[in-house]
Amino acid sequence: MVDFDEVFSYDTFKVVKVKDRRLGILYRSFQIAILVYLITEIVLKQLYLKKEPPIPGAVRISLKAPDSLSFPSYCSSDSNIQCVFWGANEIQYPEDGAGVAFFTTRATVRTYQPPTGCDFLVVRNPNDPCFFNSSSSSVNTTTVLNKSYIGDIENYTMMIEHSIRGDQTSIALRNGLMDGTLMSADGKTEIKKMTNATRVQSNPKADGDIFKISDFLSAAGADLDAISSAPGADPGEKYRSSGIVIVILIEYTNVVTKSGVISYKYLPQVIEGNEYKTENAGLEQHGVIGQFDFIAFLTNIVASLALFKVATTIVELLMLNLLPQKHIYEEAKYETTDDFSDIRKNLKDREVSES
Repeated sequence: MVDFDEVFSYDTFKVVKVKDRRLGILYRSFQIAILVYLITEIVLKQLYLKKEPPIPGAVRISLKAPDSLSFPSYCSSDSNIQCVFWGANEIQYPEDGAGVAFFTTRATVRTYQPPTGCDFLVVRNPNDPCFFNSSSSSVNTTTVLNKSYIGDIENYTMMIEHSIRGDQTSIALRNGLMDGTLMSADGKTEIKKMTNATRVQSNPKADGDIFKISDFLSAAGADLDAISSAPGADPGEKYRSSGIVIVILIEYTNVVTKSGVISYKYLPQVIEGNEYKTENAGLEQHGVIGQFDFIAFLTNIVASLALFKVATTIVELLMLNLLPQKHIYEEAKYETTDDFSDIRKNLKDREVSES
């Protein structure tokens, strides 16, 4: 006959309650420390989010001349190089500013007068006068503008528009819906804060963040009137003449204290040793974005709770190996059964005697 109580029996672990305040206080202290650590980790590292790198969207940079231009000191301090004042369309190229923008700081303009009847597409001899070679002394060029600085370039304003979206999440945002910060090159000092309020204050119709060129130069630690470190620069040539390359990193992240809110930082950095005959500003987008996901939250909670086992292990090691009453603790914790070899032998002897 089948004993269903035996078949469906329930096994459980034996729990020994050790009445010793030293062990109890130590165990609770470990638990509290671990709990505080877990809460801090979950909140600060946003372990409740399903995270992913953002997919870069459209980035556009546009330039605008100030309402009034000043006559800066560098326009008169160098007698060999004077200043010209250009509009934004002449200073920036390409005009669409898609991800990268070149702002002219020094210009020379020459026109080329080709010989009559030249067809540049059918030149078959490099000595043909129709072949244009800018380094050749025989090229018929007319200088329209000698080497000149672009006056008051620092006070021109640039507007940056950018957007991101998620791949595994439903996130899709443009910078006009996020708060941003212009940081110094080392990422430690806040130069300027951008919010909806500040954008409206700068320009009610602005779709992006508006900065002066001087803002980004200052944030990157760049000085156009410093001596250029570029290998191709002439001795004593300034960055204003040789050009400077600034890469602007846009870093996105979730705001810790606000669920579902994403912010970003501009991190400008001068590329030392590079030269360009303009000021070059290139933007790159990266970071980590996420949205609340219960599975991600639950997974991190379960993984974190394993740390509580560490508290139990440490207390039991102390209890069984270091404390003076370790033998008493051991007797209470472990229950030793009879030797089953003896039990089986006794059972066998009993069966023999009964037969």
